[in-house]
Parts: sequence; C-alpha cells; structure tokens
Amino acid sequence: MQATPEQVRKGLEDYIRAWTTGDKELLLDTFAEDGVLEDPVGTPPFSGHANIARFWDFARSDPNRQITPVLEEIRACGDQGILRFTMQVRVPSQNAGLDLSIIEHAQFNSEGKLCHLRAFWDENSVKQPEGMDLFVPNIDEAYQG
Repeated sequence: MQATPEQVRKGLEDYIRAWTTGDKELLLDTFAEDGVLEDPVGTPPFSGHANIARFWDFARSDPNRQITPVLEEIRACGDQGILRFTMQVRVPSQNAGLDLSIIEHAQFNSEGKLCHLRAFWDENSVKQPEGMDLFVPNIDEAYQG
C-alpha cells in the first residue's frame, strides 16, 4: 500500500511547520529513517536522520538568523507531492537577508514518511530583500562535521 494524498499533504504541512516553529524533532519525524534530502538537486544528498539533522543544524547554526518559510502551494497526487514556498532568511544584526523561491518534489512511503525530498532552486531563485544586503550562506559548511 502507498501513502495517500492526505498523508502527503499532512507530511508537507508538518515539514513547513517544523521550519516555521524551529522544531527539529518534527522535521526529522516527517522523514523515514533512511529518507533522503537533496537541497538543491545536483548537490550531494543528505541521507538518513543524522545527515538531515546536520543540514538542519547548518541552517540554524546562527541564533541570530531568522528562517521563515512562506507557503505558496501544496499539491498531493498519490504518494507524491509538490511544495512551493519562499524561504525568507534574515540576519538583522547584519541588515542582511535573502528570499529563496523553492519548489520541492516529495515522495512518501506507505507509513506517510518522506522517503525522498528534492529541492529545486538556483541562483535565479534568489531575491535580495528591499533595504537589506544580500545574505549568502556558505552551503559547504552543511557538509562538514
């Protein structure tokens, strides 16, 4: 049996809620133990909870960094879904930020857990917030540790 569209929608809503509330455990709970995160597609994937947690820790490494996903759309079909949102990142102490438009393709297992999440974005997906300097994170840091 495969995941239902209702499970897919709930899983993607929980994923966004985890980023919104800073709930690492909720984020990890949305993934299967052997789940894979590609962010963005074409970079080395983060496989399994320990490595997905490392990606989270990188994103949340600076307590002054504010991360706010702005949900635009969820589509759920069968055991897969599409998530479209803008990740707003702000570093008030540096008057810097970025708005990253992201489209994610998700596949869920029969328990309703993410088994593969693929984020699609590139340099054309980045916008500089008005009145702020552009914040450019060093994604290589996510692979260290």
